[in-house]
Amino acid sequence: MKEIKIIPLALAFAGCFLGAGFVSGQELWQFFGEFGVKGYVGLLLACVLLAAFGIIMMRLLQESGLEKVEEIMVPWNVPFLRTLAGLILNAFLLGVVVIMTAGVGATVEQLLAVPSEIASAVFVLLLGVVALLGISGMMKVFSALVPIIVAATVAFAAMSWIEFGTEGILSLPEQVHSNPLMPNWIVAALTYVAYNLLGAVGIMAPLGKYLKEKKTVRLGIALGGVLLILVAGSVLTSLTGYMDAAAEQMPMVALASRLNPTLGIVYGVLLLMGMFSNGLASLVALMEYVNRHVKAFDSHRKITMAVLMLLVWAASLAGFGNLVGTVFPVFGYIGIVAIVCVCINYAKWRKKNKNGIKGNSITEPNKPQ
Repeated sequence: MKEIKIIPLALAFAGCFLGAGFVSGQELWQFFGEFGVKGYVGLLLACVLLAAFGIIMMRLLQESGLEKVEEIMVPWNVPFLRTLAGLILNAFLLGVVVIMTAGVGATVEQLLAVPSEIASAVFVLLLGVVALLGISGMMKVFSALVPIIVAATVAFAAMSWIEFGTEGILSLPEQVHSNPLMPNWIVAALTYVAYNLLGAVGIMAPLGKYLKEKKTVRLGIALGGVLLILVAGSVLTSLTGYMDAAAEQMPMVALASRLNPTLGIVYGVLLLMGMFSNGLASLVALMEYVNRHVKAFDSHRKITMAVLMLLVWAASLAGFGNLVGTVFPVFGYIGIVAIVCVCINYAKWRKKNKNGIKGNSITEPNKPQ
């Protein structure tokens, strides 16, 4: 694959997060909308932190030469910790694929009355086939779908403002929230950042070796953060005009359908694009890790993918809303530890770099030939 430039990097970074929970409004409403106006502050804080930590992570990848996610997450050469970190990360990536699959089932059932089990089965089949193309296929999907998702989400927000007005945006009341994992808007914002970056480490790690310039990382990730603010702000401000939609499994689909039944189908297709790109990225990252550690799986990729997709489909039957409200917050707390470790790793690299130590690894400099 060729060198990654600013725009493709921005689209890839944003695409890590534009999945079912994000584009549908379910995830954004649970983590931010339920906290009223304070949720906007939390959302802005979250997007800024995502971009800041994203730059740190990608600079670490770019300059250190590290490619293995367990080495990025654990700055100490302790095999047990690195193995544990890799397993936790990939458990989360698997959870994301399951949630995207459940999201597809819920969306299609809400729009077309097709049983969610059937829709999810078709989705995992397509996802598994495209995932076999690897990283290059993932980047092509991001480049094609992310611009459409961003532009269409902003357009739907404008239609919602025209139809329902904008009075409720700045007077959004705090909702009743009973999730003990998110007691207030600050904790919600931090856990949101943590679990998203946990997934991003696995998805973005293979891209580090294709980045050549510092400005590519800084400008690309910053632009990706702006795209996230555009989409998230559009979704939240749209829902303030039609609060009943927040009670649905797919709030933004319900809102678009309220505007016009045809628009509901259009937004549903948009949501399916987001779920596909996010699920694909997580699945590719997961398979890269599995194939690297278990050679038997690498030599039987198709069979491995088929078995994995069957397990994903079965787990998705737990339901979209339940999965979003449980899996993401739990891994958010785990992700906080991962973020701290990545920052320590980056600080160690900076210190070694200032001391004139060269090498392709933060933890183990190049040995003489």
